[in-house]
Amino acid sequence: MTQVPSLIGQTFGVGTGLGQFDGAHRGRFVTAMLSLTQFLPLFFLLAAVIAIFAPRLRCHFVERRYGLMPDHPLMAPAARPTPAPGEVPEPHFHDRMTAFLNEHAPGTQLRLSTQSGLSARVYPSSWRGTRVGVFAPLVHLWETDVEAAHAVLLHELGHLRRGEQHVAGLGSPFTTLVRVWPYVLGGMVALPVTMLFVTGDATARLTLAEVVLVLFSVPKVLLLVVAALWSAELGADRYAAEAVGPGTLVRALRRLEQGDHGGLARLYHPPVRARIWFASRGESGRAQLLLTLLWPAALLAQPLLAMLGAMPAYVLLGASQDRATREVLALAHDTLTTDPAWWATLAAVLVWPLATSVRSWAGGRPAFSISPRVYATAALFPAVVLLVGLLPLTSRPAGDVFADGPDGRATASTGVPSQGGGSADGTSTACPSRSAPADPPRPPGLPSFTREGPAAPGGSAPHPADGPRTFRTLNVTSVEALSGSKVQAQDLGDRLRGARWTLHRDGSLSADVAGVPVLRSTDVSDTTRWLTGRRTERTDVSAATTWMEARLVLDTHQPPRLDVIRAATQAMRAVVDCREFTAMSSTAQRLSLTLGEQP
Repeated sequence: MTQVPSLIGQTFGVGTGLGQFDGAHRGRFVTAMLSLTQFLPLFFLLAAVIAIFAPRLRCHFVERRYGLMPDHPLMAPAARPTPAPGEVPEPHFHDRMTAFLNEHAPGTQLRLSTQSGLSARVYPSSWRGTRVGVFAPLVHLWETDVEAAHAVLLHELGHLRRGEQHVAGLGSPFTTLVRVWPYVLGGMVALPVTMLFVTGDATARLTLAEVVLVLFSVPKVLLLVVAALWSAELGADRYAAEAVGPGTLVRALRRLEQGDHGGLARLYHPPVRARIWFASRGESGRAQLLLTLLWPAALLAQPLLAMLGAMPAYVLLGASQDRATREVLALAHDTLTTDPAWWATLAAVLVWPLATSVRSWAGGRPAFSISPRVYATAALFPAVVLLVGLLPLTSRPAGDVFADGPDGRATASTGVPSQGGGSADGTSTACPSRSAPADPPRPPGLPSFTREGPAAPGGSAPHPADGPRTFRTLNVTSVEALSGSKVQAQDLGDRLRGARWTLHRDGSLSADVAGVPVLRSTDVSDTTRWLTGRRTERTDVSAATTWMEARLVLDTHQPPRLDVIRAATQAMRAVVDCREFTAMSSTAQRLSLTLGEQP
């Protein structure tokens, strides 16, 4: 959750910078959607923490959401023949289920629901209390194959033995995150980005690089959640298989496969075929090894996803293929030691024998046991990864990452990290400061309005035709894209259509349109005034400068005309893990406006 303030600051900074560069504000909208996508896993993590400290609130929500009741009236005992004299009537399935739960986990409460999407789920009712929700498919299975139903309940009690009902189970925010994630990617990434490119936005190339990074960075969080949920499910299956036998558990999995694990449930439950394979081979060394390495494998996939996302992002921002490859390899190598999850995993594996001994001494039973060979492999895996990260196998090359632009300036650059980094001569280099970029330069090659004939002396002085005078844009007679897309030029024309212009007494011209600087007179004749203006707006990560040249023609025989040349350049800079990333983009338009003077 410590990432939230920095992510919010970066979102506002980048969004404001794109807003200055993109008059239609589409770049800002897409940036906001991408940032919200990055926030979402953190929000679910916060919800999970709240759920842990508020189990009664979660219990109330779960039972209302799924219609769970102590003794559901729609699940009344089926009509049975009157027992013969001396015959003991068969108890109701609710009583038999309750007796089974009390035998294996005293104090666990039973709740029933007529819904058919699930079979059984465990969830907390308080700090120490736990309930098992039973749904219609399990009730049917209890009546037809009671041993298989026992296996399903034992699976849920396997979660209970390890305390997983507080972070997983029914109503878990982690499960909800996995369930809604495909829709989040479709709604907050695919649709806005598609709109951005269909309309030909100026920030499309910069935003595409951010899209690639988001698409590959956020699933890293999801991958760890899925790995944790799968490990919990396979561990609970192993507990049930040890209690009733693997054959009974396999039979239960096959009976409940279609209704309990369809659709997106496959993301937070392992595929049934995989669960059957693990249940059938629970005591084999290969199954134990795969189960213990599931979490480290998910951690190792994180730098691979980072590499897949960083490579196209570097190329989109102008880096060469060779330089991008070297930068990505160096970044992945640094991640192996900077990620605290690897150190935590190694520590957890090393203290596992101590935790098992303490649990056995206290009279409990370990969650599951592993062979010494499997344990050695599980401890060796993170140790080898950390050793590879500590070895000087890669180094970040010196110099700018990105190729020089047409004007000879580097369009983006990368600084050298202060830890483990250095300059070309081997000396250490300080981490770049988190300051905004310098003011961008004026784009070269822009046309300008020139006066025909000699300039009047003191041309910047007030003129008899000076204001205060007020004009309104009546029509945009011509629009030309000097650089960038034609859609951008049309967007500027749409913003200036209907604008209100004020010619002040000092000869300056201002407009009521955002992003238009105040124009100062540089020369004046009997019917024409030449003006120029500049405006720079800065955020923590960007600087956007707008230049404007204008020619105001005030001929008594024709309507007032305003010719405009506008150029905008945006420089963006960010420092991430002591590495500096900058990018620059420009756009320019030429327009001619017909004005009408206002009384």
